[in-house]
Amino acid sequence: MRILHLIPTEADLQTQRCVEALTRRLGEGLPSAVATIGRGGTWRNAAGALLGLRRRRDFDVLHAWGGSALAAAAATYASIVYSPGAAPEERSIRWARSAMAYRDVHLACPSETMRGVFATAGIAPDRINVIRPGADFSRIPRRGNAAMRSSLGFAPEDYVLLGSGESTPEASHKDAAWAAGILHVYDPRYRLLLWGRGPAADSVYRFNRRLIDPQLLCMAQRHLGRDTEYEELLSVADMVLVTAEGPVAPLPICMAMAAGLPIVAAVTPTVSELLEDRRTAIMLKPGSPRELAQKILRLREDPPLQRRLGDAARAEAYEFFSMSRFLEEYRTLYRRLGRS
Repeated sequence: MRILHLIPTEADLQTQRCVEALTRRLGEGLPSAVATIGRGGTWRNAAGALLGLRRRRDFDVLHAWGGSALAAAAATYASIVYSPGAAPEERSIRWARSAMAYRDVHLACPSETMRGVFATAGIAPDRINVIRPGADFSRIPRRGNAAMRSSLGFAPEDYVLLGSGESTPEASHKDAAWAAGILHVYDPRYRLLLWGRGPAADSVYRFNRRLIDPQLLCMAQRHLGRDTEYEELLSVADMVLVTAEGPVAPLPICMAMAAGLPIVAAVTPTVSELLEDRRTAIMLKPGSPRELAQKILRLREDPPLQRRLGDAARAEAYEFFSMSRFLEEYRTLYRRLGRS
């Protein structure tokens, strides 16, 4: 049974890592290929992909990642798996509902929260599968990478706060900048590290330069002048901040858990599926930079609590977000669709 993954050329971290694992590690009997939509991709847009897919007969299951991929996939002959983005638009939900009315489409959601969104929209529960992403522990580096810290401009005595994942409107990295800025006034050794990818990255960068301290923030890709793997940043961080106020991709949080880093996180439905207050993270209400700064300061002053949180988070990542579990659940789904 052959699987074709259809993804945007500028896919987010979670989509990239999931597709990499599914194309390389599913095993014999499930060969996989990738096609892309967007500038420089296999097809420039969804309309081109729709026409191109109609001519292809080299796949049995089409896995559409994101709304534009689903729009193109709906015209194919194959069974369809649809993985929505972290924050699916209403238009994508309507497309999914319409496609399921006449096509064999099955949803693969990364969280129970997202399952609830589609169930509330009228999608039949037996067509929704919850498959949480898997953290590839082989890609999680050891902490304390002095060479990488130096290349990013951090001194040995700096305390590096890493904003989780890509900078999107939902990630609310401006809250992380505000909180880090409060602490930076108290102690200039507090620094904020962001990956530098995502549609809101430039906005956060300008916000920090205009209103806070230009020395506070390091945008990794901008500073290094090269593409940077997100996992590299985990090796230089002292703490991870999850400041999302809306839907968020689970995988970057799972990576921080796998790295055993102390985490301070705003409570949202998705985050509450992954983290537990004072067991695997310190939690607070979203949209409160001052309280976030207070939580960071108190956690930093309690090294035993940091170690307990990091150890518990790492253990839960092994148990609930393993790559072997992720791959086996997708093998089961693909084979079930192949027999239908």
